[in-house]
Amino acid sequence: HDAKFDFEDCNRQRFGCVVGTSKGGFQSFKKSAQQFANHPANHPDKSFPLAGLEEFPANRASVEVATTLNLQGAVLCPVAACATGLVSLMQGANLIANGYCDTVLAGSSDASLQEILLGSYNRMGVLAKNFENPQTACKPFDKTRNGFLVGEGAAMFLLEEAAFAEARGATPYAEWVTGHLATDISGLTSLEEDATSLTWLIQNCLQQAKMSPSEIDYINLHGTATRLNDIYETNALKKACGRTIYDIPCSSFKGALGHLLGAAGSVETAFSLLAMRDNIIPPTLNLTTPDPQCDLNYTPHIASSQTVNSLLKLSFGFGGHLAAAVLRAV
Repeated sequence: HDAKFDFEDCNRQRFGCVVGTSKGGFQSFKKSAQQFANHPANHPDKSFPLAGLEEFPANRASVEVATTLNLQGAVLCPVAACATGLVSLMQGANLIANGYCDTVLAGSSDASLQEILLGSYNRMGVLAKNFENPQTACKPFDKTRNGFLVGEGAAMFLLEEAAFAEARGATPYAEWVTGHLATDISGLTSLEEDATSLTWLIQNCLQQAKMSPSEIDYINLHGTATRLNDIYETNALKKACGRTIYDIPCSSFKGALGHLLGAAGSVETAFSLLAMRDNIIPPTLNLTTPDPQCDLNYTPHIASSQTVNSLLKLSFGFGGHLAAAVLRAV
């Protein structure tokens, strides 16, 4: 609706769909598993209900969207843990840049408020602890931070060649300049002490964009409020951008939204584009006690007015997925 796109007047063979998620349909799988366990007489051959298996695969969302809208171009479902959302946008942009599609519906969704998933994250030690008010539990870059809260959400973007947007009189939110990927192979939740991989990623992404750090007006951080992540991200930015980083306003949305996991990258990019539209630097909520090891301008508590013509978006995922993208106002 926001893109004012007429689906009845498009080349469906050149219209792609990229919908990522960090996992399959756990809720549907859970319902089928409960039915199987509670009513064994309905399954004399002890076979699992087929409906549960059909709803569970990670690509279910992308196939469902493509089928509903009759999109007959490439259909993809990236899975890159908590970096999935940004990777999905990157894959959508690449489909257009490489000539496979003229238009792509791209984004991600995630619904992870399930007992089995919350239990897993708790065992991993990444969830916020010992809090009274969930609104203030997630504290990115705060000295007292101890983890995140899980949220749910989704965001979708209509990506198209500039010529197509111009021809139909559309007003784009931004230009996708470039995106790049890397991996930190330290482990599931471990991170390099020297942040070499992330430093290289940021530098390479800016190099591909043919931009210097001083040309970036805003950085939307991954900022999970875990002890290691926030220091890791801070150190990588300082190494990649030098002293210039102290002049670039940054922020993390997770104090406000929670961690949307597979949807984080797409939803946070959407809010970042709204910030670009409105020339606002969004705040990092719950940053009350500064951490000496996290000393950048995280825009604590209160948004500020500033022209935003370009932004750098960072997303990371469990297991070492690293993604970065540069977007520019048009």
